[in-house]
Amino acid sequence: SGHSLGVVEPGVKDAMGRDTYTLRTSAAPGGAGPSSGEAGGDVEYKLTLGAPTGGMYSFAPGGPDAPAGEMVLEGRVTAKGDVSAAGLSAGYKQLVRSRQEAASVRAEVEAVDVDHLNQPLKKISEIHRQKQGIRDGKRERAEQKQKAAKAQKKLSREELRDLVFEKFELQPHWHKADLASETGQRPTDLAPVLDELCEREKFGPHKMEYKLKPQYGGGAR
Repeated sequence: SGHSLGVVEPGVKDAMGRDTYTLRTSAAPGGAGPSSGEAGGDVEYKLTLGAPTGGMYSFAPGGPDAPAGEMVLEGRVTAKGDVSAAGLSAGYKQLVRSRQEAASVRAEVEAVDVDHLNQPLKKISEIHRQKQGIRDGKRERAEQKQKAAKAQKKLSREELRDLVFEKFELQPHWHKADLASETGQRPTDLAPVLDELCEREKFGPHKMEYKLKPQYGGGAR
């Protein structure tokens, strides 16, 4: 159809020396989902490209005359990339949030005393407030369940490293407790990764806060 899928823009190297790029999708007319042209529906992805940690090679099945199961070496992999969602527009975030809230509230049958129908109008506002309180309570419990599920998610060591680098790109100094709250991870799980990647400030306004070691892009700020 000739419609552009988006634009790739080069960025700066990350803390591990890998090349980074930003992919911004274009709204597809008449489609569905984030690229459908809904208000603020564009999606932004973060592309990271660097050398693989070890030797990696590409293989393909042999030709039609090759023995069954034979594989052919195509070449060596010289770059390994990761793609992650970097951000959504404010409009699409609001759309997703409203859908999650609507889905988390279950329909329930509520018994109403028929005598209320004969009460003066001044009592009707009290009934509305009670119903609103029930709905607010359901929404609050659903949000607490979502937060608890996020906090219980166990990440691998490599995932924790990537998450810590991501947070230090947002700000150069972190308290361990604040970083644990921001990432939804337990401080005891973060501690080994912080000891590997970071050092603590001993003086100044950021005393006892963590910053990245110089070899990972940290420094005095």
